[in-house]
Amino acid sequence: MKRILLGGLLGGLAMFLWEGLAHEALPLGEAGIKGLSDDTPVVVSIKASVKEPGFYMFPWVEETSGMTGAQKQEAMQRTMEKAKQGPAGLMVVHPEGRDYSMPKLLGVQAVLDILAMLLAAALVAWSAVLKSYGSRVLFVAALGLLPGLTVHLPLWNWYAFPAAYAMAQIFVHVAGFLLGALVVAAMVRPARYI
Repeated sequence: MKRILLGGLLGGLAMFLWEGLAHEALPLGEAGIKGLSDDTPVVVSIKASVKEPGFYMFPWVEETSGMTGAQKQEAMQRTMEKAKQGPAGLMVVHPEGRDYSMPKLLGVQAVLDILAMLLAAALVAWSAVLKSYGSRVLFVAALGLLPGLTVHLPLWNWYAFPAAYAMAQIFVHVAGFLLGALVVAAMVRPARYI
C-alpha cells in the first residue's frame, strides 16, 4: 500500500511538472485557441444577455413544455439551420468575472494528477499480468489515451473543437501518463497474492 501511495504521489508530480512545461514552455497549451481581436462588443453583449455563470451553446433549441415530438423535431431543425448560417458556438461565461488565482488552480491540478496516478498505481498492483517493468509502463501510458478518446475527440466531433487543440491535449495526456508510468512502474508491482 505504501508503494502505491508513494508511486502515485511521485508519478502524479511527474505528470504535473510535464503539464506545466507543456503549457508554459511549449505551444501545446494554446494549440487551436484564438483570442478575439476586439472583444469589447462581445463582452458588452454577453453582459447584457447572460445573467448566470454557466456553459452556453448557441443557437439553442427552443423547447417549451407540452411540445409534441413533431414540434420538438421542428424546433431542432430550425436550430440546425441557424447553426449552419452562423454564428454557432459554445462559451463558458462568468458574467461577474472570475479570479484566475494561479496558486489555487495549480494546487487543484496537482491534486488531480496525483489522483490519476494513484488510480494507475492501484490498477498496476491489482493486475496479475503486468510482471515486467515495460508492461507496467505501457499499461499506464495507454491510460493516457482515455481522456482523448472519451473527452477531446468527442468535443472535436460534436462541438467542432479545433483539431489542433484536441491533438495537442491528447499528446499532453499521453506524454504525462508516460512520465508518470516511468515512476509508477518502477515503484509498484502486482500484488503477490493475486
